[in-house]
Amino acid sequence: MFPRRPGEESLDEKDLIARSRTGDADAFASLMDRYRDRIYRLVWGLLRNTEDAEDVTQEVFIKAFYRLGSFEGGSAFYTWLYRVAVNTAADWRKRWRRRRALSLEDSPTGPEGVEDHAPRPERLAHGRELGVRLAEALDRMPEKFRRILVLRDYEGLTYEEIGQVLHLPKGTVESRLFRARERLREVLEPLL
Repeated sequence: MFPRRPGEESLDEKDLIARSRTGDADAFASLMDRYRDRIYRLVWGLLRNTEDAEDVTQEVFIKAFYRLGSFEGGSAFYTWLYRVAVNTAADWRKRWRRRRALSLEDSPTGPEGVEDHAPRPERLAHGRELGVRLAEALDRMPEKFRRILVLRDYEGLTYEEIGQVLHLPKGTVESRLFRARERLREVLEPLL
C-alpha cells in the first residue's frame, strides 16, 4: 500500500528513534514507513472506513512524532505506536460516530481488489449477509471488546502485546477476548 524507502529495513530502530527525538524528520519517516501499513490495518479494523482510516493513520504519526519523548523503551516501539493508534481511533470514532455511515463496500483493498469465487448466487448472498451481520455486530459491540478482537484476530498480537497496548493484565485480555468472541458467535451462529 505505502512504498518503503530503499535500504530502510537495514536501519536500526533504536537509532531511528534516537535520531527522531532530535528532530530528524528523515529518521522518523523511516519509522513511519516501517509501521504505516500495520497501523493502517489496525485503524481500518477499528473504524472499517478507508477514508477515516487514512486520516487517523496520518493523525497517529503526527501524534507519535510530537510524543516520541514519552516513549521510554520499556516495550517494543510498535506496541507503543499501537497504543497511540488505538486511542486515536477511539477518539475519532467518538467524534464522528453520528456523522459517518459505514460503507459495506469499503475495504482496505477496495471492492475491486477482492475476487469473488463463489459459483452460485445464493452463496454470494449468504457471504454478503454474513459480512453485514459481522459489521453490525462489531459496530454494536462495546469498544473494549472491539479493540481486543481487532488486535488479536486482525492484527495477530499476542495476549501479552495486547495487554501492553491496552494497559491490561493478560487475564483481563483473555476474558474480554472470550466474551467478545461469544457475543460474535451468538450473532453469527444463525447464519452459519
